[in-house]
Amino acid sequence: MKKHVSTLIAAGAILIGTAAVMKEKLKGIDQEAMDKTINPGEDFYRFANGNWLKNNPVPASESRWGSFNLVSERNNETLRQILEEAAANTQADPNSVKGKVGTFYRLYMDTLKRDAQGSAPLKPVLDQINAISSKPELIQTLAKLNKKGFRGFFGFYIGQDLKNSTQYIAYMGQGGLSLPDRDYYLKNDKRSVEIREEYKKFIGNLSALYNESDKKIAEKVIGIETVLASGSMTRTERRNQEKQYNKRGFSQVLSQYPAINLGTYTKEIGLSTIDSMIVSQPAFFSRLDSLITATPLEDLKAYLRWHAMNTAAGYLGSAFEKENFAFYGTTLTGTKEQKPMWKRGISAANGIVGELLGQLFVEKTFSPESKKRVNAMVDNIMEAFRIRLGKLEWMSEATRAKALEKLASFTRKFGYPDKWTNYSSLEIKSDSYLENYMRAAEFGHREMVEKLGKPIDRNRWGMLPQTVNAYYNPTLNEIVFPAAIMQPPFFDANADEAVNYGSIGAVIGHELTHGFDDQGSKYGADGNLKSWWTEDDRKLFEKKTQRLVEQYNGFFVSDSLHVNGELTLGENIADLGGLTIAFDAFKMYLKKNPGEKIGGFTPEQRFFIGFAQIWKNNARPEAMRQLILTDPHSPGEFRVLGPLSNMPAFYEAFGVKKGQKMYKTEADRALIW
Repeated sequence: MKKHVSTLIAAGAILIGTAAVMKEKLKGIDQEAMDKTINPGEDFYRFANGNWLKNNPVPASESRWGSFNLVSERNNETLRQILEEAAANTQADPNSVKGKVGTFYRLYMDTLKRDAQGSAPLKPVLDQINAISSKPELIQTLAKLNKKGFRGFFGFYIGQDLKNSTQYIAYMGQGGLSLPDRDYYLKNDKRSVEIREEYKKFIGNLSALYNESDKKIAEKVIGIETVLASGSMTRTERRNQEKQYNKRGFSQVLSQYPAINLGTYTKEIGLSTIDSMIVSQPAFFSRLDSLITATPLEDLKAYLRWHAMNTAAGYLGSAFEKENFAFYGTTLTGTKEQKPMWKRGISAANGIVGELLGQLFVEKTFSPESKKRVNAMVDNIMEAFRIRLGKLEWMSEATRAKALEKLASFTRKFGYPDKWTNYSSLEIKSDSYLENYMRAAEFGHREMVEKLGKPIDRNRWGMLPQTVNAYYNPTLNEIVFPAAIMQPPFFDANADEAVNYGSIGAVIGHELTHGFDDQGSKYGADGNLKSWWTEDDRKLFEKKTQRLVEQYNGFFVSDSLHVNGELTLGENIADLGGLTIAFDAFKMYLKKNPGEKIGGFTPEQRFFIGFAQIWKNNARPEAMRQLILTDPHSPGEFRVLGPLSNMPAFYEAFGVKKGQKMYKTEADRALIW
């Protein structure tokens, strides 16, 4: 087989001719996207996607464009229809799902009303900030604003206790920045300096729309945010949950950070009693406490005003929206123009009435048959993982037993929640877009605060059904697949299983492997952050993952910009492990359902092409830079090249030989799970 495949690939014209004759039978693979003039062993990403990359530049309204966008575009047409029908039905019960969604969308699309209102909807908030007369009152006002969805200084939330997953606990973490990451304030390369200058102009321009009287607000804000950035953990450091699990008695927190005045803050947000909490970044809060003590009250108020104005800009009239887009869209990500109003309306609805919209979405789109087929695929992939765990030579029996226990305890969610959140107390009115945002934020805040002291809600979802994505939750040890991702190219009911195993199968394997990546592997079967490894096994595991770090550090997107192998390690482990497990499961499927060559490609080749095509993606340079600095995922190109260059099955399928760019010696390949 190896010799036959090698000959086939070398004779590019033969391959193209065969595929053309049998094109109609090759379902699930976009042959027009492929560039068959490229040898798969040299650059498989462009072999599978080269023509698509050439013919699909990033649209002016986007910063990136790829498979996820294409699925979202299809979803958007459905969501638009739902929203427009709901908005047109002015006789609907205003307290019903359709009534609330319709009221929201009608108001969002009423740009004349929003433009006429100007900044007036934010005036009560700004008046509240301006009336602050002391630093204790500053913290009390901050708490009031946090309830309404305005952020500043730090983050606070209620979540599962990472070391006692049967209960909720309060967390406080670093925050308070307006730029995407701490490094935007601290790096001194040319582009970082340019962005800070543009940010300063943005603060001035947006503040002018609000008639802000403080002409030095930009200097004050950037000064405060730079101090906060200097005390913040890097994104790579924040991947380590153990370093951030710093449980403190509440009295200890009060004494350690007196200027932050957590007693006033927690009482105002609705927590009358609290005995302990997690301080995720103690060094940050020491810096913040000193900052509040040393900074004049008027400067702190200016900072708080800015964060209110900046948050509100996306919920006011067109002048505010345009200014906001010019910086966050064009300057930071290179996007040339705003999306059309109806698409922005979908994003707005997802953010404010998203689960209500999701209920209407799944009524129109979700297929029980798709759920059944994907669920069966999960069974096969979990079995393949179980078999692989049983054969790992580097793992001891003690650790293996714990790994198998964890795998067996995985739960899964497909499509949408079994029980929807009760939104009867959420009011959606026709007064203003911003006020609907604040009411929705208060609803979410009340729901969060009320969790403390209650049993864990295991039915809760962390994504909307209309989101094209999937996730793994370590504290619940669950994998979750919203309805939106169970469609082409991720899952195609009409495609052969080779393509589906390479696409949605790899995604399933990816999420499963997150339970065993460098951080997920620190959580036990019960969802608690604890060690279940022998010391020697952990060292072996870290040695294997370090090879992956080094590989991805060598992937460059430009002469000076390369992938951060540490930041992306968890996702890279999941990509490699997930694809490996999915391929094992596919081979198990082939034993019962022998495959044949279709369109000139063997089942194994179709598997890898299906995988590569879900990661096709074009991105603007500005967006790529932001992704490299802030995103724990590698760019799509390297999500293909990285895993495949480590997989012997890929070498065999396409006859990859020494000397080709995709080839790594056995000693250089990473094999973890």
